Amino acid sequence: MYKIWLLKLILPMRYGRTLTGLLLLSLLSVLFFLSAEEADAHRTPALFFSLIIAYIIPVFSFITTRAQEALNAMRPILVLDEVAFEDARTRLDSARLYLILGCLFGGILGACAHLSFIRGSFSGAVANMVSDISGLLTGLGTVTVWVVMTTVISMLMQQAILFSRLGGGYAHVSLLDIGKLRPFARVSISSSLAVIGALALFPLINLQGGLNLAESLPGVFAILGPLVIMFIIPVWPLHRRLVRLKAQELARLQARIALSQDAAGEYPSESADIDRLLPLLQYRREIAQLSTWPFDLGNITTFAFYLVIPPLTWAGAALIENLVNFLL
Repeated sequence: MYKIWLLKLILPMRYGRTLTGLLLLSLLSVLFFLSAEEADAHRTPALFFSLIIAYIIPVFSFITTRAQEALNAMRPILVLDEVAFEDARTRLDSARLYLILGCLFGGILGACAHLSFIRGSFSGAVANMVSDISGLLTGLGTVTVWVVMTTVISMLMQQAILFSRLGGGYAHVSLLDIGKLRPFARVSISSSLAVIGALALFPLINLQGGLNLAESLPGVFAILGPLVIMFIIPVWPLHRRLVRLKAQELARLQARIALSQDAAGEYPSESADIDRLLPLLQYRREIAQLSTWPFDLGNITTFAFYLVIPPLTWAGAALIENLVNFLL
């Protein structure tokens, strides 16, 4: 297991993530803006390349830390020995060499396919890259973004699968104490944050030249699927267990309630019998109202807020484009 190279870029100091993001933004801005000396350099989506890389690396580090905190919070309810628990912690920020190399080559292939889609063919993409400095920077920026995003999404998927396995068979589950399962929900929400924030930056790909769906949609589709998976996977096995437990408990209660019926199927009318029956009815009502998801209102509100951000940025970019076209 090797620690993910993106996490090694974070400065080991206070506010290291923020400083790393600012440093990356500064360096990448110099590379993509000042290195493009030709007249058509504005065609390079320099702002998008700089912002998405400077954003995703610190956020990935933050989400990984949150996942480790969630795992520590769940330690009392996990049926794991110390060796297995430490192995689970390692898998949150490390991966085997084949996965790391797979992310590298997968990102390069994705970038080549993306550039080929934009230029009409792979040879057209290569010709554009060697034509001038602007084309070269666009190609290098596209490859870098694809490699970084592929690595981040793959690791977030690995984290989601880990929590899925823990929730499916290693976490002690109680219908009356779902609060202890909230860390699963926090992992689900946090993992989605990185992808949603990245989606909000896609209108910057061609800010000066207007929205170009051919340049944006391949990347959008490449991360929308993982977004849904990363949100559902950490909590789905746990949800299924809660559903089964709830059904079993309701069936058990119904069987106990049915014992109060007489031969004619009528329930008792005597006060003493009613007093014994009422607690069962109240408990059944409480069980029936229990949620089988580990989310609470705060989790759902946070996720809904995140979901609103990308549509607003896309709509804002379209409005700005229309306004500029109208004024010109």
